[in-house]
Amino acid sequence: MHNAARKLAAKTVWQEFGEVVSAGPEGFSVRTALAEVNAKRAASCLVAPAPGDRVLVATEEEGDSFVLAVLERKESQKTTIAVEGDLELRTPSGKVEIAAQEGVDVVAAAPVNVTGSEVTVKALRARLSAEWIDVVGAAVKAELGKVKMLASTFDATLDRFSQRVKRSYRTVEEIDQVRAQHIDWAAQGNAHLRGENTLVTATDLVKVNADQVHLG
Repeated sequence: MHNAARKLAAKTVWQEFGEVVSAGPEGFSVRTALAEVNAKRAASCLVAPAPGDRVLVATEEEGDSFVLAVLERKESQKTTIAVEGDLELRTPSGKVEIAAQEGVDVVAAAPVNVTGSEVTVKALRARLSAEWIDVVGAAVKAELGKVKMLASTFDATLDRFSQRVKRSYRTVEEIDQVRAQHIDWAAQGNAHLRGENTLVTATDLVKVNADQVHLG
């Protein structure tokens, strides 16, 4: 009974303020009013302590010391929220909002996934830079005031291609080649075909039909 009572006896734990002297892989060196202790960061202390921080330390009698919270730090120092292992932010009801005056950076060595019923991005200017871009979807709708695209190669494979424009201008420096089973060109006004040399070649028939035909 005496041994059991000794095992169940509670150890004394005291808390005090301290200042972080140094930080390392093994923990933190904290200077308190009583002594300088080596302390670990408590799991509930999300803000990573840094040298110069005023912290709350809990010390167990003949046991470990833990930094429970960062109470105060210099305004010029960067605040880092750090945890070991996976981290999940969850709200059963409501939403999560991240707001910053000088920008938000998302950096990861592994892929970054965004999943939602709808994704909306609003900005005065947007930039996308990637080595390779894959876009998969059922439909794409874009309403743009001006489009400018530069590419060394453009390949498209479509079942149907339709365009409706008010004016169309195209400049081809070298070869403009069209291969089709049937070609139908129609103009409400005049149709002009000009060239230094113009060749019309047909396997079976060449037909010119008009009220007047002028040659030469």
